Amino acid sequence: MHPLLEKDHQKLITLIETLDKCVMDGHSVSQVNQHLDAFVSLAKDEFKNEEDLMKEYHYPDFNEHKKEHERLLEQLLSVHEQLKKGHTPFGEEYMHWLRNWLETHLLDADSLLDEFLYKANSAAHRT
Repeated sequence: MHPLLEKDHQKLITLIETLDKCVMDGHSVSQVNQHLDAFVSLAKDEFKNEEDLMKEYHYPDFNEHKKEHERLLEQLLSVHEQLKKGHTPFGEEYMHWLRNWLETHLLDADSLLDEFLYKANSAAHRT
């Protein structure tokens, strides 16, 4: 895996595990909100890093991949806003969705990106 993708993905996985534990242990909305805030911030950074790599290497599925990032961020920001207003929609069901989305994104879209980057780098080293 591309070193930048691997590093960013590991950070997201670690943070989602922390967020999941916080939710499952019944921590306060404020604590959940802090972890969700950190996850949203990290996801934004990770998505930007990915998108910069995709642009640099002229990734053919850039637009579709970027739209997937935008959809997740929109959903995360919506839930985050609700939490800030004192609503508590964030629970086990949402954590299941978030974990499933991350696993699917990493195994599908990001695996395709990684394969593309590997081939691009291999071709560059042959010349």
